[in-house]
Amino acid sequence: MIGNGVHSSSRHGARTRREALVLAIGPIGLLAAACGDLGLTGGGSGAALKDRKPVELEWWGDAPPATGTNQRMDQLKVWNDKYPNLQVKYGANAATGQGLVALEKFVAAIASGTAPSGLDFDRFQVATYANRKVFAALDDYVKRDKFEMKRFFPATVDEAMGLDKKLFGIPRSTDCRLLYWNKDLFREAGLDPEKAPATWDELRQAAIRLSKRNAAGFDRIGFHTEEGQSHYHLFAWQAGGGFQTPDGKRATLTQGPNQEGLEFMTAMMKDIGTWDAVKAYRDGWGKDGQQAFLIGQLGMVYQTNNYLSTIARFRPDMKFGAAQPPSRRAGDKPMTWSGGFSFTIVRDSKDQDVTWELVKFLSSEEGFAAGFVGDEARAKGSGGVFVPPMTGQPELDKKMFAKYRTGIAEVDRVPEVAVGLMQHTRFRELSIAAQYLWDGIKKAQLEAISLVKPASQTLLENNVVVQKALDEAWALAK
Repeated sequence: MIGNGVHSSSRHGARTRREALVLAIGPIGLLAAACGDLGLTGGGSGAALKDRKPVELEWWGDAPPATGTNQRMDQLKVWNDKYPNLQVKYGANAATGQGLVALEKFVAAIASGTAPSGLDFDRFQVATYANRKVFAALDDYVKRDKFEMKRFFPATVDEAMGLDKKLFGIPRSTDCRLLYWNKDLFREAGLDPEKAPATWDELRQAAIRLSKRNAAGFDRIGFHTEEGQSHYHLFAWQAGGGFQTPDGKRATLTQGPNQEGLEFMTAMMKDIGTWDAVKAYRDGWGKDGQQAFLIGQLGMVYQTNNYLSTIARFRPDMKFGAAQPPSRRAGDKPMTWSGGFSFTIVRDSKDQDVTWELVKFLSSEEGFAAGFVGDEARAKGSGGVFVPPMTGQPELDKKMFAKYRTGIAEVDRVPEVAVGLMQHTRFRELSIAAQYLWDGIKKAQLEAISLVKPASQTLLENNVVVQKALDEAWALAK
């Protein structure tokens, strides 16, 4: 979804109170019996967790489904059952999104002193909030407990660091973007169902051929730049661009390669149909098992490898393919991009030692297994099969992908593709004003593609907004 938290240049001189606050504070029971004692110790006292004085913690994460639980809730149930003296309350308070609007509740909680003990937090924004003293540094805990950091994909650790190179998050996950395509629709459109578009031009031509119009609008569109993970980042990077200087002090949205990538995305949308018609069609798309790609309303989509779990849960019989994103030109080196989340501890929270032990559990094999038990049950309840997401720990991922191998060729092929692409992936620029950088990039994308403004104009205007945020954040940096 496009964030609406970036404000136009006409408001540079007068930030809202909430914006000022952002800058001031920071721009399953089935497994419990099998786990046994988790072998955790609590804090400097060395006391076993079962013998610790009673405490209550709060953890924030993704919103659960309307009925039932999610992975984090399943993990916390195992913890709570094991340690009745160390109870953790789950709060689905939307702290796992990107940009200003997504983090409003978290920022307000920090300001009011009602923040949770810990939370899932998008890694690329960790440095921003660590710089504002929101998160606790974890280096001493890691050293004290000889916590093995080499098990994580190196870039996920780097992304969880602050500007001072201290560690402020433990990687929770990672991913990489793939192009998914519907093989049946490719065949219907006269395209080779076993061959993914390899270049931007092939992507554009396939999108045109897959689209089907009717008197009212569309029966299907081939591709939609605002759906899934079709973020502007990849197109700009593939063209040779970037959004920030290496020292993190200057915004570079106006670079020529960035404009080239955005103009290509705009042209591809125009080839499919008018913005109003395409938007009206997309506004009618469903969720869960009725997602457009799953029911043939969308021929191709950029999604992370973790989207495979959605396909496996709702459409395990679907004939689809997944491949590396098309390159700008034939012969270019493969490129995808990765993100992911981290487990973080709020600096001013009480009982940080116990919260650290909880983080150790959540990031352990036992912890992930607790969540996967529930995920597997939910997938089977929807008539599908379960495929685990990437944890950010290559050896654990290898083990879990083998354990949950489905025997369905299309499904089982995707993890192998994704793992291979991790050597060609890119992570977002580490930024002291990450939320503004994200919002500026996404706002430029939407304004250009919807033809509200030319690519050059919206990139220039949003560059001004991002630069102002960077200047203010660096002025406050210590």
